[in-house]
Amino acid sequence: MLSFQSLKTELQQINNDTIASLERVLNLPGMPVETFQAWQEVCATIDRQVAEDVIRVAVVGAIKSGKSTFVNSLFTEDYLKRGAGVVTSIVTRARSGPYLKATLYFKSWDDINNDMQQALALFPASRWQAGDDQFDIRRESDRLELKAALGALNSELLISDGSRNVNSIVLDLYLKGYDTVAPIMVSNQTTKVFEDDAFDGQQAFVGNDELAVYLKDVELDINNGSLDANVEIADCQGSDSPNPLHLAMIQEYLVRAHLLIYVVSSRTGLRQADIRFLSMIKQMGILENTLFIVNCDFSEHESVDELSTLVERIRNELAMLRPQPDLYAISSLLNLFRAKDGKNSEKDAQRLAQWRQEEAFTAYSDQESERFHTHFQDKLARERSALLLANNAERLGVISAGLMHWARLNRDVVNGDAQGVEKILEKIDFHRKQMGKVASMIESTLDGAVQKVKKEIKANIDRFFDARYGSTMRQVVETIRIYRMPQGRYDDGLVASGFTDTLFLVYQDFKEYLDKHLAETANPMIIRFVREEEERVAEYLESVAGPYETMVREAVSDYLNSMEQLGIVLDGEISSGSTKNGVKAMRHDSGLMLPPMDTTMRYSARIKTEAVVKLGVYSLETIIRRLLKRDAGDTVQQKLKALADGVKRMKRETERSVLLHLKDYKENIKFQYMYKLTDAMSEHLYKGLLERFNAYFNDISNMVALIREERIDKTAALEELGQIEERASLMLDKIDGLREKIRQSAESEDEAT
Repeated sequence: MLSFQSLKTELQQINNDTIASLERVLNLPGMPVETFQAWQEVCATIDRQVAEDVIRVAVVGAIKSGKSTFVNSLFTEDYLKRGAGVVTSIVTRARSGPYLKATLYFKSWDDINNDMQQALALFPASRWQAGDDQFDIRRESDRLELKAALGALNSELLISDGSRNVNSIVLDLYLKGYDTVAPIMVSNQTTKVFEDDAFDGQQAFVGNDELAVYLKDVELDINNGSLDANVEIADCQGSDSPNPLHLAMIQEYLVRAHLLIYVVSSRTGLRQADIRFLSMIKQMGILENTLFIVNCDFSEHESVDELSTLVERIRNELAMLRPQPDLYAISSLLNLFRAKDGKNSEKDAQRLAQWRQEEAFTAYSDQESERFHTHFQDKLARERSALLLANNAERLGVISAGLMHWARLNRDVVNGDAQGVEKILEKIDFHRKQMGKVASMIESTLDGAVQKVKKEIKANIDRFFDARYGSTMRQVVETIRIYRMPQGRYDDGLVASGFTDTLFLVYQDFKEYLDKHLAETANPMIIRFVREEEERVAEYLESVAGPYETMVREAVSDYLNSMEQLGIVLDGEISSGSTKNGVKAMRHDSGLMLPPMDTTMRYSARIKTEAVVKLGVYSLETIIRRLLKRDAGDTVQQKLKALADGVKRMKRETERSVLLHLKDYKENIKFQYMYKLTDAMSEHLYKGLLERFNAYFNDISNMVALIREERIDKTAALEELGQIEERASLMLDKIDGLREKIRQSAESEDEAT
């Protein structure tokens, strides 16, 4: 089977030849410049798409499952930091490149301050923040006062479910890393590059949570491994991260990814966190495009038979989510150590020597590794062919056929007698005008269809995000409303820490509960809904444009018959350049992306004042009762009652805030994504038909007039036209050959799977 790279190179060469032919034609006098310039733009677009072609592969899995080791094994060296912390959320993107280069993309100051504001919601020690000013870490006074406030927090506020509170950790990390990062972040779009011998310097940032918390993204160019330069491998944060915001950030990359690789450790097997994450992927509608790796730790297994039994159990468990999962059991560490042989540490070298003696294990892993890499490369080739090769080959076929038709028609007309030429020109002009009417009709129909479909998009999106009628939003509202404070969880805290400190803890618990629902349930449902809308819009627009395909074919047939009656024989119909590109390819070509998924969780809560005031009301009642010598009641019970009322207010305010925030997100999906994607789909369909018009109905009157006026040498013109026709015919043969190779490649991949 031919490799994708060889097919891509062949496409590029044909495109370059086409560009050269068009430039040569445009140098001739009397050319229909508009048509040929339109074809030049198509070739330029193909050139750009080929150059920018990126297939994204997301590597995901639970923390400590071996994701980074697996990615390192693909590049045959320890380029990615192994065993980084779980508090930060960085997607490390790695690609093959001419030399070692690490580009660190830092968050903007606004993003950093927003992160901290989220963690500071209902912060109990409010003395550090004066007035209504928003916290800004760049102000020394804010940093010092926050540091003091964190130091004053009760231990119960720093510990949640037996581990440190995520919000307090994030705040602490930002403060600790500030002095190092601040001199680097001279703008809101800061990057830092480590090249060649300095490459390993990036690990000081990636592997240190105090610095990594400031990073938004990491991009590695690696001059090693066997992957094509246009394949991007992304090492994503663990699926069981304690911060739901991290999950939303992973979702943003998963939406853009063309292929997923899910890594499961043989030490643990499939865990609840894995099941939960995979269920989310299935809800997003992308589980079918996932490969599964069981990352084998030989030291954990007595024999290959025991390991095989575990692998089969994992396969059966996965089958409940996806029938016949593509599963491979490999030792990424073995593959990495062998690739690094001679450069391993003494400890790693000893482990490698031991594993080499365990021939059954190594043979098992080697066989599975080979099977994975074969399937992996096939999947990549299939994905890239669908996005890049087939459709662009068709478009080049249209241009070459159109160029050949134009040259042949000009040549035949120039050789004809004056009377015959006039008849030909009249016929051509008649058909050009007829096709102009058809083109105008298609444009008008598509414009009308776009307006209609946008109304439907608006109605569907509004209905989906409606808190009363949309099931997803109803679930969000219900999740908020059913929340209850855990019985007895805050009693001791009220005594030890006081009301405001406890209210902070309550809110943080509640926010984590809600954020988890938004990340694990609401976001996947939003993604699936949008994907279904994309497909619906594509099918509708294609159904609208479909009847015009018949109209175009009939018009072309009439034109060819007319030319034949006048003694000019042209080739038959040119294949359609408007092949059904698919929504995925349209997103790829347009560069459009869904609004970031983490924005669904950046709501605010404005309930602290009301809750504290409520406590004041109860305290006043107590004083009055005491003055009247009535039972003042238990102070803790007072505070619990005030806290319960505070929680009610918190839930109402949060519900209102979340719905308002999701309303903004809804409008972004509508106007910044779905409407723009619809316009791009319509334009793609129209341009595809227009390219076919241009291939047939070109104005040749200018060249004829120039020859008649003897401003062009007839003999020289005929020779040049003959050469153009010959080159176009040769390119058509090459394109037909490329189409056949693409078809055979696709068939062989189907047989392999």
